[in-house]
Amino acid sequence: MRARLCSTWLMAICLLALSAGQVLAAQAGGAVLWTASDRTPLRSDRSGVAATLKDLPRGTPVRQLQNEGAWLLVEEPGGVKGWAYQGHLEASRPLPTSVDLFAPLPGSIVLAETADTSRSSRSVQPERNKDNEALWSVLELPLSRQNLEDFLREGGIGEYSQATPHSNGGPLKLPALKPAAPPGGDAERLLGLNLAVTVTRKVAKPAFGTQLQRYVNLVGLSVARFAPGNALSYRFIVLDSPAPMSLSLPGGFVMISTGLVKSLDNEAQLALVLAHEAAHASLAHGWARAKATQFFRSGLGMTDDGVKSPLFGQMQDELLKQLLRHGTDQKQEYDADAAAVQMAYRAGYDPMQLIAALHNVDRASDGAVLSSSARWSDLHPPLQMRMNRIQALLARLPMQDGLALATQRFQANI
Repeated sequence: MRARLCSTWLMAICLLALSAGQVLAAQAGGAVLWTASDRTPLRSDRSGVAATLKDLPRGTPVRQLQNEGAWLLVEEPGGVKGWAYQGHLEASRPLPTSVDLFAPLPGSIVLAETADTSRSSRSVQPERNKDNEALWSVLELPLSRQNLEDFLREGGIGEYSQATPHSNGGPLKLPALKPAAPPGGDAERLLGLNLAVTVTRKVAKPAFGTQLQRYVNLVGLSVARFAPGNALSYRFIVLDSPAPMSLSLPGGFVMISTGLVKSLDNEAQLALVLAHEAAHASLAHGWARAKATQFFRSGLGMTDDGVKSPLFGQMQDELLKQLLRHGTDQKQEYDADAAAVQMAYRAGYDPMQLIAALHNVDRASDGAVLSSSARWSDLHPPLQMRMNRIQALLARLPMQDGLALATQRFQANI
């Protein structure tokens, strides 16, 4: 009897666990899709300038009613029907999140001083000095959702494109990419900030001025809102270095050198490079590597006592050595490429530009070696192997008119 009762309770729990999307499908018989970006506007018509009927958060199930070009008529759980740009939807439910893409750094997140001296006085209390002031200026850039919407509209990106797409609308059906570790919250962000400070002290300073930093952040946010895996708040930091270099740090901190930016031809290529690095962060590649270090395995954490431990400095050295001298695991590089293709396409950039971007950076990196870093091409899988995999992914995309290059705006900002 007890076994039967347990079985009955388990069955009841399973029935209660059916998603809202399955309920929608059963009631109306339509295909169920999920909102894949931090905000999906339902429009009154197939245009980015049409009235917004309702904003849907990431992970909302919707029922597909009709598709026309790159737009889908859908119905959300409350019964509101509207047009959604195809990039905002996917066929599988994304991981839940409460992260605000445009939120300032939380009060619990502070920039930790990581000087090699006075290790005993190191803490996670706020520290500002001449060495990290330039980094703070980037981290505190005032960026809002309206700034991003204006940026997309001005560039004719994605749902703001003036071209008439010829592809059938629908969610992308590409390989699912899962994070290597659960999100680490404040600890992950604190570690990323500490590493960012170390990079700006030992490798290269942030580029002077806000115009380039702001432009790169807006391009990065355009694609980062579609990143698979863990949802993060991102900041994109341009480093003043002629050598092509890009880094993804835990917690959503992405670094890219002026040399790499200048090797590119257009905004779409920049978006794809930034998407690749943002995907490393959302897929927790760096965070998973950090969790495997002795620092975390010893039970230490991102606290004052933890930061003062010699194991903290060892962990930093180990992680940066991996990033700057050895590169990332090949499978993780391929996953980041796959994510970049998907993210750029969803945002409205031409994903075919990834191949040109990689060729450009590879040529620019020839002979360009930093004293603290290996050549860019040596940190990544063989170029031809990457090309073959990217070509296979591109062949699976429903190509459409109106995918952006934004060459003129790119040239005006770099």
